[in-house]
Amino acid sequence: MIKYNSKVKLHYSISSIDDLVFESTFDKEPVDITIGNGIIPQKLEMTLYGLSDNKEQTIVLSPLDAFGVKDINKTKYVPRDLFPNQEMVKVGNIIELDIKENDGDEATSFAMIKEIERNQVLLDLNHPLAGLEIKFKVKIIKVYE
Repeated sequence: MIKYNSKVKLHYSISSIDDLVFESTFDKEPVDITIGNGIIPQKLEMTLYGLSDNKEQTIVLSPLDAFGVKDINKTKYVPRDLFPNQEMVKVGNIIELDIKENDGDEATSFAMIKEIERNQVLLDLNHPLAGLEIKFKVKIIKVYE
């Protein structure tokens, strides 16, 4: 049975409530995770507690319980020439960024290009799935005690 620090092999998918799949391992190899190590968001991880081998579940999570509510203050204009690949600078594209955190460490984050004005690019720094209800489907392959 899954508990904190359990090592687990599983399949999962994250989709919109109308079944647009954003991420899935069901058509690939299952993944190995350790519960509590931050690989998946804590709110999603909590839904796994108590599951055991061969169990499946699908739950719908509100934005608050999934990837957060969209924060309109999490936007920023940056100079267009900061982008090494100018072909990727298109409205709607999601880009990967290295962000300096308050403790000085760098973390990888994602941003969506919201608009382009001359030499300025407006980035939405919310998680791309922020503000969406999501369906989280999981199939536990093996729980290693």
